[in-house]
Amino acid sequence: MKVKIVMLASICALLLIVSGCSKEQPIIPEDKSLAITVNIKDMTISFIDLEEKRVMETWAMDKPYTGGVILPDGDSLLLYGKQVETADMYSLRTGKKIESWTTGKGIVEGVLLSDSEEIALSDQERLSVRFFRFDGKETKEVSNTGNPLALIPTTSQLYVISYNSKKLTIIDIQRKEIINQFSIHSSATGAIVQEEKDEIWIGGHGLGSELESDIHVYDSKTGELKRNVSAPIMPINLLHNNDGIFALSHGSNSLYKLSAEGAIQEKIVVGANPFELSEYKNQLIVAGYDSNDIHFITKKDLTIEKSLNVGKGPFQIIIREID
Repeated sequence: MKVKIVMLASICALLLIVSGCSKEQPIIPEDKSLAITVNIKDMTISFIDLEEKRVMETWAMDKPYTGGVILPDGDSLLLYGKQVETADMYSLRTGKKIESWTTGKGIVEGVLLSDSEEIALSDQERLSVRFFRFDGKETKEVSNTGNPLALIPTTSQLYVISYNSKKLTIIDIQRKEIINQFSIHSSATGAIVQEEKDEIWIGGHGLGSELESDIHVYDSKTGELKRNVSAPIMPINLLHNNDGIFALSHGSNSLYKLSAEGAIQEKIVVGANPFELSEYKNQLIVAGYDSNDIHFITKKDLTIEKSLNVGKGPFQIIIREID
């Protein structure tokens, strides 16, 4: 009997080594609205209770994930990374890895598509946008997108911003075909689409010593540059809602509130080297990459209500909202 137990233990140990020691993580309650930060310096995931504004749990990961997408079921969290060979699905309520999708390296962005059970992924190794069903089956790959980075979905279209190819690609979501493409400024990243005005606002990082200070506003149908909006320095993340347009400029650690025409209405300094901007109810959430924290900010007047320490290097914020 002892021999069988020893053999079984040896087999289990070998399987754990082969599988990369896929350990279980602390479980996350199903009834909590969450901000989930993907922290790339220490390879952790922080789970923040949005109502109580506190860190509930932290997962220590064994892969360098850089981002993720939470599925409509509110439980399945897909994690990916540019240097990771697979996109891995975890269940929050069990803390277990559910499955892995073999994507190869290069995945830098993922978004849910409206009215479908599909996810679009930016692949910088294959220079393409790839479409996957929720069960992990790849349904289509669209090439000729330059070096894709930011993905901005609308109801019927997917806007793809290439960081270093000076290219914006528009894909019809249903047909998964390129329907338009035009030139944009270099080192572009972060964008919002205003369909009612046929406008796309695109931020940027700048190239070398030439730091970007403007948001470029293009006609989303023709590609014509309509105007520039000042938001210095390096406006790399944009968000818009009924309260206004918000720009996060990580070169100046600044968050701007802009009018529909682009006039600066409010400005605050927040975090150290902030990259990520999200929202929940009447608040904005900003992640400070070098300060290892997140900040809850009122949309109305950009007042910082609370700051929390999270893992090191928060690079993306994923929101799960429970009704």
